[in-house]
Amino acid sequence: MTSTARLLIWVLAAPLGAGALGAQAFNIDFGEPENAPLATYGAAGQPGVWNAFRADNGMTTTGLVDVAGRVTSVSLLQIGGTDTPTVEDPATTGDDSLLMDDYLVTFTSSLESCIFLDGVAPGRYEVLIYAWMPNQPAVLSYTNVDQELGNPHYEVGGEWPGGQREATTFSRHWADVGVDGNLDLHSGISPGGNELLGAALNALQIRPVLFGDGFETGDTGRWSTVVQ
Repeated sequence: MTSTARLLIWVLAAPLGAGALGAQAFNIDFGEPENAPLATYGAAGQPGVWNAFRADNGMTTTGLVDVAGRVTSVSLLQIGGTDTPTVEDPATTGDDSLLMDDYLVTFTSSLESCIFLDGVAPGRYEVLIYAWMPNQPAVLSYTNVDQELGNPHYEVGGEWPGGQREATTFSRHWADVGVDGNLDLHSGISPGGNELLGAALNALQIRPVLFGDGFETGDTGRWSTVVQ
């Protein structure tokens, strides 16, 4: 079934949230631009063009491209991540290695790697935060999205499982972007963690979803199809 056909089915099955059809999907890889995964690689989300850049502390990057490669008016400001190392983890291969083996890192408990997206179309989004430390599986990162109901925090880390796995290499969030167009997310040192080891932020995937029953309970079966 094509993505267009799936979208038509969901339009008939569930009401759209405000701004959903105008929303955009993004893949963002933090690290050296030449290390971007291929557009055919979807990690744990959707395939598509990857924005790949260092996002140095205090840097604003404008004109993010969506997964179809279209330039948008969305910008990204990063504050708190003070280094973007590249570490070759022998367990990762292929596009997984390109995505996960370079990353932002913060070494301060009081200041996370904070990503501030501006100009995002209003609507409901699935946000995947990749926060896995290469070669240091015991290091946990502590992730959250400000616009998620209740602002829950999640610990991410562990031995490389052979591919992307929720709670080990990434956390999953559901966020409502308002008319201000702000989507703000964070990866910091887990409570009790070692500041000398820091916390990682490898990448983000952001995609709009249709409104439907089950959002609050996490039952995504009825509305997990994306709008693109």
